[in-house]
Amino acid sequence: MTAKGTAIVINLARFGDLLQCQPLLEELHELGSRVHLVCLENFSGAFPLLRHVERVWPLPGARLMADMDRDWRIAAARLLQFARDIRDTVQPQQVINLSTTLPARLLSRLFNVAKAHTLGFCLDPDGFGRNHGIWASFLNGATANRLSSPFNLVDIFRMIGNPHGRPHAAHVPRLRLASPSAPALARARSLLAEAPQGVQGYVGMQLGASDRRRQWPTGSFAAVGERLWREMRLCPILLGSTSETALADAYRHVSSAPCVNAIGKTDLETLAALVQYSRLLITNDTGTMHLAAGLEVPCLALFLATAQPCDTGPYLPDCCCLEPALPCHPCPYNSPCPNDLACLRRISPSSVGDLVVSRLGQGQWETARLAAIENEARVWITAQDAQGFALVRRLSLQPPDDRTLWLGQQRIFWRQLLDDMAAPDQPIASGQKDPKGFTASAYSTDFVQRLTVALDQALALLAMLTEQCQLVGKSARAGQLLLRNCQRLQTVLDACTELRSLGGFWRELRQERGAHMDDFQELTVILHRHLAQWREFFTLGT
Repeated sequence: MTAKGTAIVINLARFGDLLQCQPLLEELHELGSRVHLVCLENFSGAFPLLRHVERVWPLPGARLMADMDRDWRIAAARLLQFARDIRDTVQPQQVINLSTTLPARLLSRLFNVAKAHTLGFCLDPDGFGRNHGIWASFLNGATANRLSSPFNLVDIFRMIGNPHGRPHAAHVPRLRLASPSAPALARARSLLAEAPQGVQGYVGMQLGASDRRRQWPTGSFAAVGERLWREMRLCPILLGSTSETALADAYRHVSSAPCVNAIGKTDLETLAALVQYSRLLITNDTGTMHLAAGLEVPCLALFLATAQPCDTGPYLPDCCCLEPALPCHPCPYNSPCPNDLACLRRISPSSVGDLVVSRLGQGQWETARLAAIENEARVWITAQDAQGFALVRRLSLQPPDDRTLWLGQQRIFWRQLLDDMAAPDQPIASGQKDPKGFTASAYSTDFVQRLTVALDQALALLAMLTEQCQLVGKSARAGQLLLRNCQRLQTVLDACTELRSLGGFWRELRQERGAHMDDFQELTVILHRHLAQWREFFTLGT
């Protein structure tokens, strides 16, 4: 890859997602690009923490919404002027949009008047959504189907911003944020001054989460905090935004041990300083978790409700991620919980405390009482594979279950497919040729039967679609059959839990390539080839 001049990266997501694009920013810098970042105004305070960013352009979202209430023409004029100022100042040679939303796609179009190279999510000339790059299509399809997506979002961002859709050879990515400034560290020390005498260190605690269903009970955090003070003289630092001040009050109401209450008292850089002063962070799935990863502070993170560590876990090796050991977890998006949020109560303070004390006292999670913990939680440890992609490995005394096996195996299957589609004239990435370490006999019989039935149906439909592509235009019936079988394949993939991310991927690609029969036929051939390999794996294991 060669230098790309000046690049604009668009990320209009939350604080955590903004931090998760740091490895992409670093790779662009290493390739010689001068990087500008467009983000939401309320997260622009993260700029001092981001490395290799020449300038951050804050999008005034609240002001634009207020303008819309007054007169949509005023809002449109403000947005156009915002885009024009950036485009004229930066004059980008490359625009990389990491956000799938319509406003972000519109910005990528407005920045691209000078025909800059675009990657990620944009609009076509008619104003419809379009994805540039095979990994962008994967993410857009997997967004609503992330329960069956095996890749960490950091790696997906990296691949979206890579014009070849392949890992940068000889480069092992890290999420490395800039150290907090001296004034931020001083502000943090002033907050820590309320800690009692005899403190032997600090442990950060992020009590809140973006969704109440993903929020471990405050009383459970307090119980762990009391144990850490009692056994190790470690003082908890309560972290969070102003909207979470009630959680601090609840914590202090039930806890008899000391703590430092920093909730609502920090900007983003001071928050980073407090995290850096912590020996470890205990957190829900939050932006603070990604902040800790970027500062190389280990964490124990709880993934409740829809959250799961394989796709949004901390991008730092040797962090511990806990999921409730319940058959309903992770639960589907946009669905009410039928079990009265049982996952919030499943993982006990005793289990979390054992793991934290083990890591802080003996330097490893494995020395905790796993036999007891596994009754409550699935324990995952973060790591990296041979290609530098993040992964989670199950820390268990029991043989791996179907979901654990399938998440690991999908990483190999998907990499084969995406590498092939990104660059069909190049060999598959080293280490991704065979699903080593997996055997079909390790899966349950029910899993194999369910998956192979779906794969057989999908293969039959793909074969028919390949043949029907040659007949389209020769008869009206051929076109009708093609459309009907496209939808039948969609139904098959969506109905199989383990293949739903593939269903989203198929939906994206058939919309992108459906207008060009040659491209569409090539798509059906490639998918058939790879699904046949998936099917053969299970055939050989029976």
